Amino acid sequence: MKKIFVLFWLVVALYPTYAQFIHSHNVVIGSSQIKDKFNLGMVFSGVQMEYRCGLMWKIHDHEIQYQPKLGFGIGFNSKMIGDVKRFPSGKEKSHAMLSYEVKIAPINVNWIVSLPRNWPFKEESGHTIKVGLNFTMDYSYQAYLDLHGANMFWASEIGISPIIQYYYHWNNKKIGVRLQNSLLGFTSHTQKVDHYYYYFFALDASDWFKKPHENMRFGSFNNYNHTNISFEFVPNTNKKHSFLYELDYFGSYYETFARQILI
Repeated sequence: MKKIFVLFWLVVALYPTYAQFIHSHNVVIGSSQIKDKFNLGMVFSGVQMEYRCGLMWKIHDHEIQYQPKLGFGIGFNSKMIGDVKRFPSGKEKSHAMLSYEVKIAPINVNWIVSLPRNWPFKEESGHTIKVGLNFTMDYSYQAYLDLHGANMFWASEIGISPIIQYYYHWNNKKIGVRLQNSLLGFTSHTQKVDHYYYYFFALDASDWFKKPHENMRFGSFNNYNHTNISFEFVPNTNKKHSFLYELDYFGSYYETFARQILI
């Protein structure tokens, strides 16, 4: 038992020597679209800004990535039913409704493994394939001041998703494609509109944690779909700059909720 104990502490002591530690900070600006069954079929479109703090531990072909997220968004819909302003000229203009969104992902962890170099391609071909898993706790809060009087809506997910990544390197340049799709998890969404309790700006701090965990349902593709696809171009691998396009879609089938973010 003593030998095992000593060996354990030896591994812990040597771990930082062989592990590569990388951290990053990113501010992402993109467009957002939200459709909810309580909004009479209307889609709210707008802009969203998201901050991502990344920590990565890399040991040989294994990577552990931790990237919490915090985002804010504002959207609008100009087709409010029954609220049309008529001008003396005869033209009509509908009143634009606003929506607000707060998005928090306190836990967002990836475990990535690189397949044997250049497999299944020829040697020194510049191709790399990585696979892995993602575990996330993702919470999205919405408020529609004109439509529901600042009633709070939410959509939450606690789930696991497989990941596959492909990269091609040439002349210090790199392009990559990343696909992540939900496999198993718990989801929750607002069940009713309660203007006397769910007021967005009057909730206690504990409500922001308790409400997204109410009425959670466990399932797979029959319950929800959270898909993330991204394309990246790195003009110079010796530098830290790159161009990224990302599509993030969340759909809850039993609640008819959908969120789409284009970055």
